[in-house]
Amino acid sequence: MSFSVHAAEVQAMQEDEAQLLSAIAQTSRSVVSSLRQSNSSIQPKPASPQIHFQGRLIYGAMANGQFRNELSAERLRSILDALQTPVTEGIDPSRYKGKTAAIQIRDAGIILFRQERDGTVTVNQFQQQQQAAPKSKTTGLEMS
Repeated sequence: MSFSVHAAEVQAMQEDEAQLLSAIAQTSRSVVSSLRQSNSSIQPKPASPQIHFQGRLIYGAMANGQFRNELSAERLRSILDALQTPVTEGIDPSRYKGKTAAIQIRDAGIILFRQERDGTVTVNQFQQQQQAAPKSKTTGLEMS
C-alpha cells in the first residue's frame, strides 16, 4: 500500500522535528547548567538526548552505539502536545516507580519530561522553559 504526502506536509513535519529537537537541546543545556551551579560534584556524562515512546527508544543513541531516529509526524504531534501539559498536581511520583512511561525524554541521564500511561505528567522541565521564554504561534516551544 502506498500513500502520497504533499511537499508542504513534509516540510511541516521536518520543521516540527527540528523545533522539538531544538527545544530538547536548549532545555538539556539549561538543566545541566543549573545542576552544575547548584552542586558542583554532579558531573553528568555526555550523551545525546533520548526519546522513549511507549517504552521504545525512538530517538537517540542505543546501548550498542547505533543511533535511532523513528520520529514520525504522529509521534511528533503527540510529544509536542504532551510537552504543553504541566506537571500534574497532587501526585505521588513513587506510584509510578518501575513502570514504563508513555513518553519519556532524557539527556545525560536526567529525565526532562515524563508522561505516564494514564496521562499523568510527573516531570516537565520544558514547562518551566516555556513560561520564561517567548512562545511560537504553532507549538508554544521556544524559538531559537
